[in-house]
Amino acid sequence: MAKHWLLSAVASSPDARKIPEDFRLEGDIATRWSAVSRLTGITPDVIANNAADVLGLPRAQFSKLEIEFAKQVPESVARSQLIVPLVMEGAHALVAAADPSDMTALEEIAFSLGSPVLACLASPDEIEKALSDIYGDDSGQLSGWGSVSTSLLAIELMLRRKNGSVIDTGKSATSRLFVELLKRAFSMGASDTHVQPYGDGAIVRNRIDGVLYRALELPATVHTHLIRHVKAIGDMDPTKSMIPQDGELHMELEHREVDLRLSVIPVSGNERLVVRLLPQDQVRSLSMLKLDPAEKERLSGLSQNADGMILMTGPTGSGKTSLLYAMLAEKNTPDINIMTVEEPVEYRLRGASQIDVDPKTGLTFAKSLRSILRQDPDVVMIGEIRDEETAGIAAQAAMTGHFVLSTVHTLDALLATVRMRDLGVSSATLADALQAVASQRLVRSLCHECRQPLDESELNEDERLFAEIWSTPAWRSIGCDACHSTGFSGRLPVLEVVVIDGELRKALRDGRQDIDQLELLAAESGTRFLAEGFAKRIEDGETTIGEALRVYGRSLFGRLRKFKNLRQAIRS
Repeated sequence: MAKHWLLSAVASSPDARKIPEDFRLEGDIATRWSAVSRLTGITPDVIANNAADVLGLPRAQFSKLEIEFAKQVPESVARSQLIVPLVMEGAHALVAAADPSDMTALEEIAFSLGSPVLACLASPDEIEKALSDIYGDDSGQLSGWGSVSTSLLAIELMLRRKNGSVIDTGKSATSRLFVELLKRAFSMGASDTHVQPYGDGAIVRNRIDGVLYRALELPATVHTHLIRHVKAIGDMDPTKSMIPQDGELHMELEHREVDLRLSVIPVSGNERLVVRLLPQDQVRSLSMLKLDPAEKERLSGLSQNADGMILMTGPTGSGKTSLLYAMLAEKNTPDINIMTVEEPVEYRLRGASQIDVDPKTGLTFAKSLRSILRQDPDVVMIGEIRDEETAGIAAQAAMTGHFVLSTVHTLDALLATVRMRDLGVSSATLADALQAVASQRLVRSLCHECRQPLDESELNEDERLFAEIWSTPAWRSIGCDACHSTGFSGRLPVLEVVVIDGELRKALRDGRQDIDQLELLAAESGTRFLAEGFAKRIEDGETTIGEALRVYGRSLFGRLRKFKNLRQAIRS
């Protein structure tokens, strides 16, 4: 079989990455272009230039495009074949084609125009841009929207760009589809919407209460249009498909405001989109976070501190930022100057001054933090401590009369003390600055409409093991219409708060890093550890052992045994 002209076009390029020997070009012409570009690292523009030489054809000059002439070809034909009539030159029609070797498509265009055609070469991105100029974004009706209804929600939705300009959401079928996806995600309480290549098309999934649920499938052409539309309105470059890109939008609906964070990355054969939904009314007080009463009391007391540092730990999506903002809300009074440094700012807090970190422009956490300390702040919230300079400045600020809140990436609370020392904070400074460390997870709450008592004879292996170590679980999940057949509704925080005082502060000042010893001192001062928090949620019938294992992992059993023995040792 002769080598495809796309492969011939990149074969002689000295900068091309090697194509695997077993690689086979498959799919429509847009998919083939994307695959070759992704595998070789060569941009579509360069491929088009090389391919024109290989095929002995001229490159398309879209400056010649006559829109009324182009419209003689049905939009469905132009879009499906990726061909654009440009202009009549003598007796021939000059047409730009992404696949000039497709004689059937060229004959169809010639029939529509009533004249013979001369082909010139263009990349799919160039043709898509021209089609947008001719027909609008993609105003033809796109088929195959799955089960999405255009009347899913009878509510008005407004989208704005980062600069505040309003986006016309009724311009095209693709923009209407994007709006419906956002409405569906918002109505179901999703935190993220994923659009990823799947099979011959794409799949849309919504993350609800921390778990991804399938929403619908999209044909490949609809997926391609959707990705390009989102990149265009999100201030990304629609013509670039081989680099990760980030964007932002602002959504308004039902008198609520939601910030949208957009992320597009190239994956095998196509692109993947994730939209994070950040409702701006999500900043709540501690009393609204469904915290365990004992942990709420601890955090409320800590929020009254005038200075010192409180660190939050936990994996991405565990609610760290929401909890810090709830603590900020406790401090947010007219006589307090609150300043935050984040990458990016996730929630807007009325009355606070918030800074978006942008390393590309040199505005780092450390540089921003040094600057705001000259702004006479009372409270400083740092999105994340990730380097030595930021750690040092934050600790010094906490020791010089500022109340500092921040996050560090460790799994357990006490590991944050080790992390801070790894970042160069001395034991003495850490002991003096640190008031508390906390770790949080979010666990799905049993649906109270359909949960059922769990008979001991029905216990599975994990439930029996939990009963042997701790206590017998009382409830199980079933599933009903109210919880979309998941058995769960909403999420609950599970929290571990370690207050740094007494012997524990002395141990930190002495530089002790033995986590077992630190946990013993924390237990003696009244700390309830994360694993014990999960156990209490199960005991109280608020979640299940299966859900706890999903979030915490199977080390939960070992940690519960350890803390049970630890409590017994303390009592004896």
